[in-house]
Amino acid sequence: CQRFIAWAEQQGAHRAAREAALTTLAFPFGAFRTGQRPLAEAVYKTAVAGRCLLAQAPTGIGKTMGTLFPLLKAAPAQGIDKVFFLAAKTSGRQTALDALARLSDSTPALPLRVLELVARDKACEHPDKACHGESCPLARGFYDRLPAARAAAVATMEGKNVPALLQARVREVALQHEVCPYYLSQELARWADVVVGDYNYYFDLGGLLHGLAQANGWRTALLVDDAHNLVE
Repeated sequence: CQRFIAWAEQQGAHRAAREAALTTLAFPFGAFRTGQRPLAEAVYKTAVAGRCLLAQAPTGIGKTMGTLFPLLKAAPAQGIDKVFFLAAKTSGRQTALDALARLSDSTPALPLRVLELVARDKACEHPDKACHGESCPLARGFYDRLPAARAAAVATMEGKNVPALLQARVREVALQHEVCPYYLSQELARWADVVVGDYNYYFDLGGLLHGLAQANGWRTALLVDDAHNLVE
């Protein structure tokens, strides 16, 4: 119980710091591009109204920043717990991560936990082994070592100019604590503020992010890049 209370207290402190920072978050560029401000205003109003928005815009107006920034600004007042940015391609994820890094650079020590989720075949250290303790050494005793690995990973996301816990950093922390990088990232999805990943993490029947949102009653904001790639 003492360990749980300590974790819960730091979570509460993080949430309070995050809300205060997002309330005063400033646009990271000197001015909006042509067409970017109407897009940002539409996203903000959609978040306030709790509705859905389908937007089409030409390349080059800054759609990623024009959607992430207003959504984060709306988060404190609207009680948004998590922002999920979903993309069809690796390039789409990278664009979102670059935009979040730019926001962080413009606001030093922004207390925003950003997590990149990748597929298991890209994160697995032992593809020749089964995902259980009798086969994989990183699965053996996973939950015994998870608390320390989780705390170390969360610490790396706070007080940094580049807040994202990218695939490489997840792997580094995981191997330091001898746990599976893929399943560590799955656990960290519970504690991140912004999660960047592929469509399947939310839209598959067994999608991790959708399941966590339902189980925990999170109020989530969903950004879907190149939504025309979704199946009907």
